[in-house]
Amino acid sequence: MPMQYRENMNIKKRHLEIILDNLKPHPNPKSHLEQYTIGGNLASEILFFAKEDILNNFVIDLGCGTGKLAVGAKILGAKKVLGVDIDRETVKFAEKNVKEITYSDIFNKLNLNIDLDDFIDNTIFLQEDVKNIDKSLINKYKPDERSKNIIIQNPPFGSQKKYADRIFLNKALEIGDIVYTIHNTSTREFIINYIKEKERIITNIFQAKFRIPQIYSFHKKKYMMIPVDIYRIE
Repeated sequence: MPMQYRENMNIKKRHLEIILDNLKPHPNPKSHLEQYTIGGNLASEILFFAKEDILNNFVIDLGCGTGKLAVGAKILGAKKVLGVDIDRETVKFAEKNVKEITYSDIFNKLNLNIDLDDFIDNTIFLQEDVKNIDKSLINKYKPDERSKNIIIQNPPFGSQKKYADRIFLNKALEIGDIVYTIHNTSTREFIINYIKEKERIITNIFQAKFRIPQIYSFHKKKYMMIPVDIYRIE
C-alpha cells in the first residue's frame, strides 16, 4: 500500500482539482454554521501545500463539510482520514460523496492507482461537536502510534457566531502534531500572536482567495472573493 501512496504523490494538482470539483456541494447549507463549500482549486492548493505531511499519516478535517479536504488528503496518501462535523446531514452527504466518487470511473480516467477498498474503509466521517473531540477519541480512530496527527481544516470565520474560528483553532492545536488552517486575512495579527501565546510555531503562511457564492438570502452579490491566509503550524 505505501508504494501506491507514493505513486499518487505524482498526481497533478489540476487532476486533484477535477476530482474534488466532481464532489457535490452541500444541498442544504446552513448559514449559522457558515457552511461554504471550498472550491476544488483552493482545496487542491492547500492539499499540495500539505502533501509531504499528509503522506502515510493520520489526517483530521475539523468541520469537514462535504468532504473535499478529507477526500483529497486520502488521494494524496494519508494512511487514514477522519472528517468531523456537527451537522448530521453534512456527514451523511460527505459519506455519499465518497461512495459516489469511488464507484465512478474518474480515478481510471486520470490513471490513478487507488485501492478502492482502502479508500472507502479509511475515509471516515464522524458527527460530533468539535468542542467534544479530544485525544482519547482521536486515538480510537488513529491507524497506529507512528502516524502523526495532521489537521487540515477550513473553519468558520466567525462572522455568524463570534469566536467560532477560535474554537476550531484551539482544538486543532490540542490534538494536532501539525496544523493547516484557513483564516480571514483580516485576523492575521491576532492569529500570529495567538499561536505564539500557545507556544506553537507558524512555519509558513500563504495568502489565497476564498470564493463564496451567493447561497444565502443575505448575499447581495453573485459571489465574493475573500482574502484568506493558510497557516502551517508545528
